[in-house]
Amino acid sequence: MPRPSLQRLIHNRRVLPALGLALLAAWSQAFAKNDVVRVTLAVPVPERIDMTGVRRILVTRLVVDQEVSEFDLGKEVVTAIRRDLHQRARLDMIDVDPPSLPEQPLQELLANTGFWRRMAEQYEADLIITGQTSFKAADRSGYVQVDAISPITGQRVRRSQFVEREAFILDLRLFFLRGSTGELLDEDHFNGEETYRGHGTDRLGGMFDLYEQMAEDIRGIVAPGWRQVQRNLFTE
Repeated sequence: MPRPSLQRLIHNRRVLPALGLALLAAWSQAFAKNDVVRVTLAVPVPERIDMTGVRRILVTRLVVDQEVSEFDLGKEVVTAIRRDLHQRARLDMIDVDPPSLPEQPLQELLANTGFWRRMAEQYEADLIITGQTSFKAADRSGYVQVDAISPITGQRVRRSQFVEREAFILDLRLFFLRGSTGELLDEDHFNGEETYRGHGTDRLGGMFDLYEQMAEDIRGIVAPGWRQVQRNLFTE
């Protein structure tokens, strides 16, 4: 079977649909000798939820496992979700104080479709996002191996050195409900951890850094995106 050329692949609309000709080709001598090109393709990825007819999105107050003394965790995470989905996904976020949730187990509340329908009617929401979150700090101080120059011999030596470090952990569970029916459409669990040298790192800034690590995956639930994949293409 003849091998397709790179030129024919690029101009074949069935092989590369909707890529916007976004080919990032990385040549090397080894590949060139074997008539192979390693390319990175930007592949469109559809949203996980059918967003047909969805215009207005409401984010509720989140259930917080343990309050953080430095800032209002639930409020700040809601702010991050709204800003990201509005600015990057171009979605219409309902700008109101996040509605509070009744004090009952979240899984039981998620099954109460009537509650979510009434909330959607009150705020004219097509989609409701709710969830649960926690933010914690942990001491990661300890001995690490570092390279140093010996003042006696002038040679490079490896020594153990105590280093103070602090880790921030953000845990986030999100649930997406259809406003017209109150049914649960999708849910996902996100978890991130980042370690900082020393102590006293701004915790709110650390929380936003961790959310940023999750943001693309969260957007992928409600908005289409792009994913990069690598492929080998044969040349003539």
